[in-house]
Amino acid sequence: MGVFILLFVCYTDFKGVWIPRWSIADKNDIFTHLDGKFNHIFLQIFALGEAYYPSKYAPSKIHSDTWLREFLSEAHRRKIKVSAWINVFYSWGYASKTHNPNHLINLQPNWYVLDQFGRSIFDYDVNELQDLGIEGYYLSPANTQVRAYLTNIAEEIMYTYDFDGIHLDYIRYPGKEFIYDVSLRSKFMRKYYVDPNDLFTESEFKMRFSLWGCDDLKKQWQEFIYNDLTIFVKNLSEQLKKNKPDIQISVAVKPNYLSARREYFQDWMDWINLGFVDFVCLMAYNKHIEKYLNEILKVVKEPHRVTVGLGLYVLSPQQIKRQVAFVKSKPFSGVVFFSYDQLKKNKEYLYSIQ
Repeated sequence: MGVFILLFVCYTDFKGVWIPRWSIADKNDIFTHLDGKFNHIFLQIFALGEAYYPSKYAPSKIHSDTWLREFLSEAHRRKIKVSAWINVFYSWGYASKTHNPNHLINLQPNWYVLDQFGRSIFDYDVNELQDLGIEGYYLSPANTQVRAYLTNIAEEIMYTYDFDGIHLDYIRYPGKEFIYDVSLRSKFMRKYYVDPNDLFTESEFKMRFSLWGCDDLKKQWQEFIYNDLTIFVKNLSEQLKKNKPDIQISVAVKPNYLSARREYFQDWMDWINLGFVDFVCLMAYNKHIEKYLNEILKVVKEPHRVTVGLGLYVLSPQQIKRQVAFVKSKPFSGVVFFSYDQLKKNKEYLYSIQ
């Protein structure tokens, strides 16, 4: 990982804040609102398949990067590190679909995840997604063209701008319903000579392999999915560090590592234990975080690779202050506040991070 990165994460009292894309308009006023309390900013510049800078690969919402270069310069003058916050596979939300012909929704509709019956998530309406608890439309994590496209986006950002890190958000599947796209099934068939769809629909397989054999293949299928996503995380990290070894790779993750793995195929525990990413940010947005933080300490080899994200939008300043104190009492690297908007509205949140 490099000595610089380890020292930064291990010995720095990490105080981070997520700045969403709709707050970019504040530009350098952001620093006034942060009041010198933070040493790391996660700045969202790629979300819903759109870039907030002039991009060669994605449709751009902002066509000048003067604001971004000035923002990074001012942050570094203040000794604040900045990571480029990227929504990876989450490609569109509940809003009416864009008519921009360069957006992947219109350009590459076949790149999206499929359900068990071959129906694309692209064909689900908003009500159906809401019923499933899914926030929008996801690209296929297993698709090699999707991976190449997203790698290009990350490299473009890293090579063009003076970011200190790349922050990967929504690097997961939307849920267990959408793991049946052709790319993923084809990879599995090349290894096991079995179509995973047939394991759940064809009674002939139960006769051929027995219930025990089918159960074992189903288990192999589940493991294959999160291992395949882990390979992408590893390859992306290595590619980004090849020419910029000091870049910090971080990931926003579901806080319960077991459900992250089972429900979303986000095996982030392996990602940090094997050194594929530099650190993770737990999205611990609720009142009771103590139990699963203590559980994480039992299984993470290096807890200084874990920062704890706290949800200001669901907690009072007093509750946030107590959670910050709890995190500081443990060997985690620090906290990240979600998000800047609440800090701007209520200055009392600032006092909890001293």
